[in-house]
Amino acid sequence: MAIAAAMHVLWNTLVKTCTDKPSFALLTSIFGVLVTSPVYIAVRWYGIAPMGINLWGYAALSGLFEACYTILLFQAYGEGDLSVVYPLSRGVAPVFTMLLGGVLLGDTISVAHFAAVLLIIMGVGAVCISTLRQSKAGMKGAGILLAISTGLMIAGYHLVDRGAMMHPEAPHPLEYLFAMHLFLAFFVTAWVIFISGRRRQIIDEWYSNHRGIIIVGVCIPMAYFLIIIALMHGNVTHVAAARNVGILFSTVVGWLFLKEHISWLRAVGSIIIAFGVAGLSMIGHFVR
Repeated sequence: MAIAAAMHVLWNTLVKTCTDKPSFALLTSIFGVLVTSPVYIAVRWYGIAPMGINLWGYAALSGLFEACYTILLFQAYGEGDLSVVYPLSRGVAPVFTMLLGGVLLGDTISVAHFAAVLLIIMGVGAVCISTLRQSKAGMKGAGILLAISTGLMIAGYHLVDRGAMMHPEAPHPLEYLFAMHLFLAFFVTAWVIFISGRRRQIIDEWYSNHRGIIIVGVCIPMAYFLIIIALMHGNVTHVAAARNVGILFSTVVGWLFLKEHISWLRAVGSIIIAFGVAGLSMIGHFVR
């Protein structure tokens, strides 16, 4: 999980620093399909049973949530700091996952979960207050709403993917990863070209930032493959929480490399969020 979190913070940092974020989103999603295509071909070559039509439906829904997540995340990074967007979006995601996972998937929760959630809410509140106090460096209310909405989309695709992995005819994780990225690329491309109206910007972004695009296009499927494997075996709330050790990484990266102003309240809030998501993850090992 730590490896996945480090890769996740890396590509989020590259998203924050790219020039044209919608074009970057399109190019990285398409590159993700190119990266996962060979493994899909290999799965088919070795004669592993193909996914049924219902599982392609799961992949399509997951791709839609991923596309919405990508769009909201990139818009949020256009408004504010890595050290704000990342902790808020990643911190609230396991809270939404916990609230919905028990109802939709039967992944049970306990009283101890709610104590961890209380910590997360306190940390999120601290980060929000620190942001609203800053007139230039931080986000305003709309940006905070974008980050929290991003967290809701994260919960959405975690729940869908967990449902797919719990299916009686669970798909091969590599085939599912390819299918999900295929739909992700389709939805993001439709948004960028037909809604945002990007044409020339896409070409310009490739020429100016192709290395970052390649890195992110590789990191996203590699990191999420590890998450899919975890979702095959673990409670969706615990998986969503465990991957968020990157919250502290993002605060450090924002401070050291992006020269963001990290107030004491923002730092404390990020630490509290990290403790809360760590608590949600650890509860899965000690509470049955």
